[in-house]
Amino acid sequence: MVTIKDVAEHAGVSVTTVSRVMNNRGAISAKTRKKVMKAIEELDYHPNELARSLLSKRSTLIGVIVPYLDHPFFSRLAQSIENACNRNGYKMLLCTSGNRPEKEREMVSMLRANKVDGILMCSRIEDASIYAEYELPMVSIERTIENVPSVSCDNYQGGVLAAKTLIGGGCKYPLVFGHKTGEYLPARFRYQGFRDECERCGIEYREYLLDENDLFAECFARNLNVILEKNPKVDGIFATSDVLAARAYVKFLDDGLSAPKDFQLIGFDGIDISDYFNISTIAQPIKQMGELSLEILLKRISGEMVPNQSILPIELIVRGSTK
Repeated sequence: MVTIKDVAEHAGVSVTTVSRVMNNRGAISAKTRKKVMKAIEELDYHPNELARSLLSKRSTLIGVIVPYLDHPFFSRLAQSIENACNRNGYKMLLCTSGNRPEKEREMVSMLRANKVDGILMCSRIEDASIYAEYELPMVSIERTIENVPSVSCDNYQGGVLAAKTLIGGGCKYPLVFGHKTGEYLPARFRYQGFRDECERCGIEYREYLLDENDLFAECFARNLNVILEKNPKVDGIFATSDVLAARAYVKFLDDGLSAPKDFQLIGFDGIDISDYFNISTIAQPIKQMGELSLEILLKRISGEMVPNQSILPIELIVRGSTK
């Protein structure tokens, strides 16, 4: 096995110089850097990551836990975190919990056993006590956990903007349509922002909340039918995710309705599906949320002070489903 000493001898420099070149530290001339990199390439040298982590007492591994990867929000978030990890010299271990408490506990234990330096989590389980058992640096994304720094978007302002968009387009009977949300999830503020803005404008709004399993096709269609039967005057819908908005859009098209002629529709997230269906949306800064989460985590790993809560601004994207 080729060692760092072999590289130093091949390049005609000290072991310390090779180490500085590899870790991009210290003042190294371009000529020396070129010699070292050439020696590394010719000898096909690969540093022993385990040995390096033992010496530095850091693994340069970051654990990331998301509920699913088939939801575009979480896949885009994971990609942004991985890109940020690469830029900062870290590697990412990605886990999916399936929203199951026992699996999430298992994932946390596995990451701890693999000596990760810290964990970024998008936990959606109600009981987050499993995270109090470990002293690992952690940052929570779009989730509130006691004594854990969090990063989220401005969900409240997103709800306000959604209501303003529908009302500004002439809606008299808007409806907020989404899943039941726990008090520990900042997404609940989307609903509150929508309600508050409607009340400020003197608009009579409606609300319809789905259970977790209501996203399945048969249940989803049935719920939409119930919405229209119970609320025949509804002329605008705020779907609290773009996935819900797209599914509602397709269902209404199948029923012979079109947006914005028969109803106006706005979603939330800013993922690609809203663009595909030309649906207006409140876009979360997903890339920036991933980058900021890692930045805060790395500061925690280094022992620096970090904010308890970071809220990033949202953006209204107006498309063809609203006036």
